Amino acid sequence: MENILAELKNILPIVGLLISSYVVVLWVAALIWTYRDIHSRTEDILIQVLSVAIVFVLNFAGLIVYLILRPRETLIQKYERELEETYMRRDIEDEHVCPTCQRGIQPDFILCPYCQTSLRRACGGCERVVDLTWQVCPYCATPAGGGSSRTSQPIYRQQEEVLVR
Repeated sequence: MENILAELKNILPIVGLLISSYVVVLWVAALIWTYRDIHSRTEDILIQVLSVAIVFVLNFAGLIVYLILRPRETLIQKYERELEETYMRRDIEDEHVCPTCQRGIQPDFILCPYCQTSLRRACGGCERVVDLTWQVCPYCATPAGGGSSRTSQPIYRQQEEVLVR
C-alpha cells in the first residue's frame, strides 16, 4: 500500500502538470478564437481589445461573458443583409437600373450611358422607344425589324387585307 502511495506521489505532480498545461492551451486557444471572432464582427479596435481582455482576465468565465455580449452578425453577414435590403428597396421603389452594371437609368434610355448596353430600341415607324423583346410597336403596329410606317403597312392592316381576299 505504501508503494502505491509513493508511486502516486511521484505521478501526481506529472498528472497535475499535464492537466495544467492542457488548461493553459485551452485558455490560449480561447484567446485566439475570441480575437478572430471579434475581429470578424466589428472594426472597432476598443471593442476588440476589451473582448480579448475579458477572456484574458476572467478565463473561461470571460469566454461565456464574451459569447453573451458579442455582436450577433459578422461583418460579412451585415454587409450581405444591407446589400439584400438595398436590392429589395430598389425593387419596391421600381427604380430603373441597367441589367448589366446595375446603375440608375431613365425609363426612356435606349442605351446605358455607363456601359453602353442596349436597353430598348427606337421604332422604325413612329420613332418611339420600345422594348427589345417586343415583336411589334404598340404605338403604330410596325413589326420589330420594320422600316418607317410610310413604306410598310402596319400588321393589323395586312391581316385585314388577307381576310378580305
